[in-house]
Amino acid sequence: MTDWVKGVVADITHWTDNLFSLSIRADIAPFTAGQYTSLALDIDGERVAQPYSILSAPGTQPLEFFFYTQLEGDLSRKLSRSVAGDTVWVQQQPEGTLTLSGIKTPGRNLCLMATGTGVAPFISMLQTDLPWQQFEHVALVYAARVWDDFQYRELFAALQAKYPERFTLLPFISRERRDGTLHGHIPDKLRSGELERHLGRELKADDSHVMLCGNPGMVKDAVTILQTRGFRDNRPGQPGQLSYESYW
Repeated sequence: MTDWVKGVVADITHWTDNLFSLSIRADIAPFTAGQYTSLALDIDGERVAQPYSILSAPGTQPLEFFFYTQLEGDLSRKLSRSVAGDTVWVQQQPEGTLTLSGIKTPGRNLCLMATGTGVAPFISMLQTDLPWQQFEHVALVYAARVWDDFQYRELFAALQAKYPERFTLLPFISRERRDGTLHGHIPDKLRSGELERHLGRELKADDSHVMLCGNPGMVKDAVTILQTRGFRDNRPGQPGQLSYESYW
């Protein structure tokens, strides 16, 4: 049975008509960057819940979440109408294994590949010391439909300033062309080698770990490509170089 704690909306930011971030103060159990919890609203006498990755760094309040209402269903649309002071129920115990602590074969390079709001667990990780302690170089490959959907740019700029030789951001935009971004889809550019040319480094199973989150099609196709190169799934008792989670 799920244990719920009462959360209070602290702030909401509407980035676009479909994209928003929600900050909630809630006394949940400690979590690890990359984990998720469920949010719920009481609707017509029923508690309606859905899991969402935590975007904020561990140990910080309020908790922050990232939503795209066009894909994530009725609950996300109802949450998009929240205002400060509203009640949102939060699962007390976070869950999930898409974490850096689960990597038993750290290498030189960490490559984080995300689409849309699937970037949330990676933003949480990038705000901790762990990726910089475990890896020499960290890359974020982040795909959005249009440039207005590509958010948290100030955070990425701060990371580039703090780790100029150790952090690379590679934006993908699929539905428009924009200077400084790759047009198209992550698996296609991974297959052709263009993704790695823009990163300036090759992803190899003997020195890299790749984490993927977001669109199930992207995750499946990219994982298949990497497996043909010798990457293996990272599982309990079977260390590997691939960690991934589909986002809907």
